[in-house]
Amino acid sequence: MKLAPIILFVYNRPGHTEQTLEALHLNEYASESVLYIYSDGLKEEASEESKKNVEAVRTTIRKKQWCKEVIIVERTENYGLAKSVIEGVSEVIIRHENVIVLEDDLITASYFLKYMNEGLQLYEDDKQVYGVTGYKFPSSKEIKDQTYFLPISCSWSFGTWADRWNTINFDAEVLLKKIDANKLQKKLNFGGYPFYEMLKDQCTGRVNSWAILFYTSMFLENGYFLFPNRTLVENIGFDNSGTHYTDENYFKKEGKQTSEIIVNKLNVRLTKEAVDLIKGRFETEHLKPNQSNRSSSLISKLVRKGKRKIKKLLRN
Repeated sequence: MKLAPIILFVYNRPGHTEQTLEALHLNEYASESVLYIYSDGLKEEASEESKKNVEAVRTTIRKKQWCKEVIIVERTENYGLAKSVIEGVSEVIIRHENVIVLEDDLITASYFLKYMNEGLQLYEDDKQVYGVTGYKFPSSKEIKDQTYFLPISCSWSFGTWADRWNTINFDAEVLLKKIDANKLQKKLNFGGYPFYEMLKDQCTGRVNSWAILFYTSMFLENGYFLFPNRTLVENIGFDNSGTHYTDENYFKKEGKQTSEIIVNKLNVRLTKEAVDLIKGRFETEHLKPNQSNRSSSLISKLVRKGKRKIKKLLRN
């Protein structure tokens, strides 16, 4: 199996970065994989603490041979998360058939790379499949199939192919016009999650997200993402340290698994059971009467006021 290169995006969180790299290093196939690390540059108004943290991150990424080959790109200016991911993935994927992408607060299980590479290999020729993720959204109950498709994407680890990445429209205004023209606002909000509101905030500059653009482009083409029935990724960024932050516990309810996920080739279609179980859990959390649910009201507040730009789920 030809292994996909891994891309890791880091900035000013040395502790998170080290944990992410240590977990990746323990992965099966890590010793055979190429790792690109993009280290973002300082903001113009960066504090002394932030300067020290960026320097510490750049020391950390050189701490050991994390994979077979490590290629480091240090930006001299601050790109921000969205531009970093869009340009970084575009730079790497042009030289490769596919990529696996991580951010600096994602702790992977030891079988993560195996699962991702198998998924990328099996669905390479299925153009309706836009990507693979190792994260599992919370569900109402256990999903029987080890892998399944959803009509939403996920940025808490993702793998994709060059031909699908190159079809993504990263122009928020164009995407918003298409959604509005076809009256797809409610349908875009899978399970009541405010993706449409995020897209609008992307247009106004309140949100700086690559993932809402990826998802909307995929949605307009009726694309799917492959998911596991047990999560192979844990997000440790719920500590107010990231660019997109919320302290809600909803997305932390799936504990990272250590057992292997078997990836068998499936017919590319939505399974009602999986969609209903994931969608039902979204609706339970985000559509309660009077928005009494803490996570829903917090998301609404963050979207409305644009304070921190919702964590990195399907977003960025």
